[in-house]
Amino acid sequence: MVKGTEKKEGSHGKPRKKMTLGVREFAMPTLRTGSLGSTNFSALPIDLGNEIHEVIQNRLELLGNYQAEYPLRTVLEGALYELKIRGRCDGYFLGTQPILEEIKSSFGIAALKEALHIQADHPYILQTKMYGYLYYLKTTVIPVLRLRLVDTRSLDESILDIPFDPLVFEVWVKQRVAQIEASLEQYRTLMKARKGLSGRLYFPFATPRLRQKELVESVRSCLEQGKNLLLQAPTGLGKTAGVLFPALQHGLSQGRPVVYIAPKNSQFTAAVDLASMFQKSRIGLKVLVLTSKAKACRQEEVLCQASSCVYAKDYYDKVDGLNLVGRDTKKHLWDYQYFRKLSEAFEVCPYELGMERIREADLIICDYNYIFSPRANFFDRYLDPILPMKKPILVIDEAHNLYERVIDNYSPEIKLSALKAFLVQAATGADKRFASLVTKAIQLMETLNPKMAQAKVELSKEDVKELLDQSLALMTSRWGESGLPGADEPLFQFFTLWFDLSEMLSSSRETVPLIYKRENGDETLKAQCIDPADLIAPIYLMFESVIAFSATLKPFEFYRPVSGFTPDTEAIEFESPFPREHKKIMIIPQVETNYRERNRHYERIATIINRIAAIKEGAYLIFFSSYQFLKSVQEILAVPEEWSVFAQSAAMGEAQIRFVRDVLRSKGTRLILAVQGGSLSEGIDFKGEGIAGVFIVGPAVPTASFERRLMQEHYEKRYGNGRAFAYIYPSMTKSVQAAGRIVRDETERGVIVLMDPRFLEKGFQEAMPRDWYASSARELVPKQILAEVVEFWRTDEAGSEKGFGREGHL
Repeated sequence: MVKGTEKKEGSHGKPRKKMTLGVREFAMPTLRTGSLGSTNFSALPIDLGNEIHEVIQNRLELLGNYQAEYPLRTVLEGALYELKIRGRCDGYFLGTQPILEEIKSSFGIAALKEALHIQADHPYILQTKMYGYLYYLKTTVIPVLRLRLVDTRSLDESILDIPFDPLVFEVWVKQRVAQIEASLEQYRTLMKARKGLSGRLYFPFATPRLRQKELVESVRSCLEQGKNLLLQAPTGLGKTAGVLFPALQHGLSQGRPVVYIAPKNSQFTAAVDLASMFQKSRIGLKVLVLTSKAKACRQEEVLCQASSCVYAKDYYDKVDGLNLVGRDTKKHLWDYQYFRKLSEAFEVCPYELGMERIREADLIICDYNYIFSPRANFFDRYLDPILPMKKPILVIDEAHNLYERVIDNYSPEIKLSALKAFLVQAATGADKRFASLVTKAIQLMETLNPKMAQAKVELSKEDVKELLDQSLALMTSRWGESGLPGADEPLFQFFTLWFDLSEMLSSSRETVPLIYKRENGDETLKAQCIDPADLIAPIYLMFESVIAFSATLKPFEFYRPVSGFTPDTEAIEFESPFPREHKKIMIIPQVETNYRERNRHYERIATIINRIAAIKEGAYLIFFSSYQFLKSVQEILAVPEEWSVFAQSAAMGEAQIRFVRDVLRSKGTRLILAVQGGSLSEGIDFKGEGIAGVFIVGPAVPTASFERRLMQEHYEKRYGNGRAFAYIYPSMTKSVQAAGRIVRDETERGVIVLMDPRFLEKGFQEAMPRDWYASSARELVPKQILAEVVEFWRTDEAGSEKGFGREGHL
């Protein structure tokens, strides 16, 4: 027996360490086998299953010999650990032949029965046998074991008897205890290695930059107190190193990993480069770079099923049988290329291989969506039912993007045109059941149709639940007949649309109203997130500390609340490490760029660009508030023949960005016309590419819309500053980001020109970096525009650098 005895020492002569586990956590298969299968039909709220349990238990209690939630426990002793196992069996029938049963409900009852028939180590079977084993240890009586299987749709019940021999099962129990002990020891080894690694981690540069040491100390102090922190730090300060170094050093000293997130894969470069510098010292830092499933997938479509993907077929057999996760012990940078090579060699899913490494990695670099999206599965893979995983430290780069990303991710919508397309597909495939389901959905939308083109509406949760139940029933009936429906199949897409909407409706949040819109010949039902704070804040609790940083997080009174931080969260602004004399910042209020006035100012805008660019040869970035505005000015922009002009397009990709870099590296005067908030205005480093000036042609104020009006009303009610929160601050962030493309190291100089009188307004000034002016933005209005630009470029650059406090270069 492995049951506890009087001996409290393990095989190593030391007292056994104690640990408590639930039966469900203990009774898991000791080996992973089979293939990947991503479709999940258990996605309905868990309280539905709980309700079914309660109804059945209440009915059975009327029999008189039935006890619901029967408690069982024991102590199992292994070589190193004393495991306290406890749980409550769903039902216990008292009698000469006692019966223990577990109740399991499912929409796919036929498929569940098949799985239970072919999988002797199915978790449901192991869980039931474990209760039987605990009962046997307690009473020495062998109980009858069974599963009560309930069809969630019809509530039909069936009984599955589970053969049980306690002595045979005890062999498996011993194996499971040994496996748990091995996992716990591996975890202890990982914790010890991390703590040792922290002591060997040194700042990767001989001398920190000006103010970078202060940045490091601010982050370290906050982490030591277990607090969160917002940082605004300009380009050139070395903020990635200044944040990641203390985060890693502190986190690893406590056995915690660091999770670094950015809005785009292309913005991982700074963190990956820094990690590579740490690794050059051969300290053993393990770095995991995660890419999206769509990018990692080697198939034309993401269909994670053995029947359609060779990389999903027998995945667990290959990965565990060939030890693909544990191989290459000297390789400590696990990125897309690494997993791609393994995938090619062994025909396994590269995305899943990356997810396998989450618990082992010291530094995890990934996109926002791994943490902040409805289907984020980071913690599903990081947390473990057995291992006491420590909360990670979260580092958010380009953090000004977070609140808008969460708004987008948590605003699901259903278009009437999409439903009608489903109806056509159902008719084409003679699928009457699906056609009937889609027709009900269309009728449901039609009942909501408001008189106004845009309005808030109410939708019955019961109606949505009925649609979900029926679509899930249809899927599971086909699941048993012809395999799992793929993610590209209309039925699954239909279910996903309504499930996503249901998830937001079930939250009953005032910050996610349901709206109905008629526009562009279509009708849309949308759960519109208007304030992401209440969605973000609970996610922060999963981390020990959160450090959010960006070059544009002002005003903190805006970014602190909308980013989910508490009012007492510390916020620090760092000034540029480069002399103010290296930048000439001008506001030209004579140019009107608002929608109603701008067409009268196109000629003046073109003239200002031409005349300032003619003063100094170099590259000039001209940022507009929209593509239409850009095109209108481009059409009248007459430049000398020897100048180069490039205009950003809405569909700009990596190839075009490389072309822009080539243009910037060329000689002569180059004009790059782009939009604020686009791929050329932030998240891209043009250091050393000869940029002489940046023009901000008006603030990119969000277009007025029904959704934006709801945001303004909500922000006014909650924060007392509706117009600034909804329009001014978001637009000014884009303008300051665009301005940050210039003077990115101590050798560069340049001109920043902001055109529009609104830049002089209080709200716009509040979002400006504090080193732009001394007391008022009016200081930036030139008396003579061209004369002051000429004087700026005439200044002796070498002389302007005298006294510059450089302490090191990153």
